[in-house]
Amino acid sequence: MRVIPIVAMSKTCAKTINGGLTKTTKMPCKSYSLPTVACVTGFKLAAIPGSICSSCYANKGNYKLYANNIEPAQHARLDSLADPMWVSSMVAAIGQDVYFRWHDSGDLQSVDHLRLIAQVCEATPNCKHWLPTREFGFVRDYITQYGQLPSNLTVRLSAMYPDKAVTVPKSLQGIAGVAISNVHHKGDAIGQSCIAPSQNGECRDCRACWQSDNVISYAMH
Repeated sequence: MRVIPIVAMSKTCAKTINGGLTKTTKMPCKSYSLPTVACVTGFKLAAIPGSICSSCYANKGNYKLYANNIEPAQHARLDSLADPMWVSSMVAAIGQDVYFRWHDSGDLQSVDHLRLIAQVCEATPNCKHWLPTREFGFVRDYITQYGQLPSNLTVRLSAMYPDKAVTVPKSLQGIAGVAISNVHHKGDAIGQSCIAPSQNGECRDCRACWQSDNVISYAMH
């Protein structure tokens, strides 16, 4: 995939291209949301009882309560990935923000999708990006093709089942920027326990998820 030149534009113009960013009550920054039905691995896991995706938080709570507004916007963002101005629009939307979270709902669609995100990260060097994903294969293939992740991007390989630690494929072991997130439910935390549940479900001043040198464990929610 060729490097896409960045075109300056207003945030208003950017929103017409990328469908707009999201702001969840937990996050200390803006984020980006896609429909869960478009998840590649997650959609399959959702049909398996006991998997994390079978009770995905992005299919309940406020996501479900406001689905009539949220889901059309998510599908519009999904469609916008094919727009040649998508990278520029995301760079404009993020602007001078110092933290950004990819996919509070949804996941990577392809290796090309990850490369587009990487180009956004490369064009916003003063912003730290966090991307959770269950698409280990896409990350592996990206590394094979492009060699390394942007230094300001942390990709967290996300657990498939609660109380079962992520097994990092050999192809991704020791890769800079690749981290792990587990989920604990009946057992103890498998790594550094997310402190949000003790803070009214909010990150507040915690930025552990944006660091790549730790293992985070989230309580099932």
